[in-house]
Amino acid sequence: MTVMTERPTTTTRPRRTWAAYAAALWAGVFAAVSLYWALGGMVGIDTVGGEIEELARKGEGGLLAWGATVLKVAGVVFALALVQRWGRVFPRGLMLFAGWAATVVLIGYGGLIVGTELLVVTGAVAPPAGIDWYAFYWHLAVWDPYFVLWGVLLGIAVRHYQVDTRRGT
Repeated sequence: MTVMTERPTTTTRPRRTWAAYAAALWAGVFAAVSLYWALGGMVGIDTVGGEIEELARKGEGGLLAWGATVLKVAGVVFALALVQRWGRVFPRGLMLFAGWAATVVLIGYGGLIVGTELLVVTGAVAPPAGIDWYAFYWHLAVWDPYFVLWGVLLGIAVRHYQVDTRRGT
């Protein structure tokens, strides 16, 4: 006796969620670093350099660190809203506009800074007088590409959201 199973009448594509989760995780890792500094932690602050490091060492960088923490946590929540059921309370158009705008800002900001830093490294542009090379290389290797990668992951997640929430699919 052969048992026949019914085939679904409509095919459903699996939703692509990896990029949204990766963007949320990436933002979360850096939110944790900002939170640590907002709470007064000093380990690694020398990798940031400049005025931010000076403010932190004087105990005056809290507001800036808290602001960075809040923005990065908002990035976590936004990325998750793209793939979680509770995220559907937000209008699709608003999610797409905010997602694409954030993608452009993150990639543009990070890309501009990394591009400028690469010009300094290659000698095409003279470094500023008194440059903190230790912080400079941390920015080039970690802090500034962070924005580019976050923007790329978010852009992929927004595109997946755009396709997955299209009417009639």
